Amino acid sequence: MLTHEEHQQLLQKIKNGLATKVLILANADCCPTCRQQQGAYQFDEVPPLPIEGCSHPQGCRCTYAPVLDRFGP
Repeated sequence: MLTHEEHQQLLQKIKNGLATKVLILANADCCPTCRQQQGAYQFDEVPPLPIEGCSHPQGCRCTYAPVLDRFGP
């Protein structure tokens, strides 16, 4: 499980790359709170990870991923 600081570092790498948005990925057995946060976000609207209010016994296991929808160099 990543710490808040590690999630922030990952988010910064995504923002500095070729991504146009940020995707929050949740595990298949995640809690309802995490399931609700899953999806694509604009950079300025991304909720911080770990998700506040997560009720999974192992804690929030969500992660950030880039949305790459640009074509060509």
